[in-house]
Amino acid sequence: MVRRQSKSGPRIDPLVLRDLAEGDAAALAPGADLDGLRFEQPELPRSLAGITLLECELSGITAERLELRGARLLESRLARCSVPTVSAHGSSWRDAEIVESRIGAIEVSDAELRRVVVEGSKLGWVNLRGANIADVVFRNCSFSELDFGGAKIARVSFENCVTEKLTLTQARSEHLDLRGLEFGAIEGFEGLRGSTLSPEQVALMAEMFAAHFGATVAD
Repeated sequence: MVRRQSKSGPRIDPLVLRDLAEGDAAALAPGADLDGLRFEQPELPRSLAGITLLECELSGITAERLELRGARLLESRLARCSVPTVSAHGSSWRDAEIVESRIGAIEVSDAELRRVVVEGSKLGWVNLRGANIADVVFRNCSFSELDFGGAKIARVSFENCVTEKLTLTQARSEHLDLRGLEFGAIEGFEGLRGSTLSPEQVALMAEMFAAHFGATVAD
């Protein structure tokens, strides 16, 4: 589990869920307000828009789509989920986790993520455009694309992660630690302001920097 780090690193306490009652899948409905429940391989309705989950765990979800627009996941966990698409525009995630999951595309644009851990997961396109993101750790994850376009980022770090493309266009970053993220391409160099890179990353990005400024690298 994650422990508190330095002032510049994510500030996250372990998520401990004790004495959860077995939830009835029928309770999972749009706008529902649920507290202290565990749902194992539940059959989901078409939408969970506006749902509030407090100290809950959803585990083993297999569905074509998980609709979480405007949802609130508070001190809750999504675990071992296999879903092609998660739509969570405008949602709120606080003291939450996504672990050991496979998600083709997850849309969390204009969302709020505070004290969130994403661990051991394979995610395709992660759309965080316009999101407000603070104290978030990505650990042992792979992505097709991480899109932080227009996002406000504070104390976000990566540990042993890889993405094909990183987009930071118009992002505003403070203490964004990219040293644990391997990326094949980057878009939006202005979004690197306020981030930390390793010397190896900077060396690998030399040609990208040159192309961005219209320069040619030659012997």
